Amino acid sequence: MGEERTWRSDLESVMCLVAAVIMGFVGYLILSDLYLLEHRGEVVSATVLDKYSDGGGSRIEVRFVTRTGETVLGDTTNYVDAEVGETIQIVYDRENPGRMQAADYGFDYWLPGGIFGGVAVFFIVWGLRGLCLSARQRSWRKSGGGAC
Repeated sequence: MGEERTWRSDLESVMCLVAAVIMGFVGYLILSDLYLLEHRGEVVSATVLDKYSDGGGSRIEVRFVTRTGETVLGDTTNYVDAEVGETIQIVYDRENPGRMQAADYGFDYWLPGGIFGGVAVFFIVWGLRGLCLSARQRSWRKSGGGAC
């Protein structure tokens, strides 16, 4: 019974560490998008074609023309105020015009970094704690302490 509990605890701890890596990666992707828009972004006017809600919140669909003349149709959840038919300012990545957001949204690194970083740190601490406790239990059993 004790060995099964230790094995299960090890699995849970490893899964916590995997979750930490996933959260860190997702956070990195979000922050890199913000970084690229801030440093390579071009601001142009766009027309709001649609505004709709899906499971993740409110989105807008926009059409804009890049500085090179390419017409792009895209959608984003990163906007503050927009209504259908309205012209708004958007910022897009000149190397990947599909990466864009409304210019009024800003480039806040703290919120996504804090959320994803905080959750990743929690999973790391919880996972390492579990692995240390399991190692201590195994060591205690080997020294003749019996099952916990």
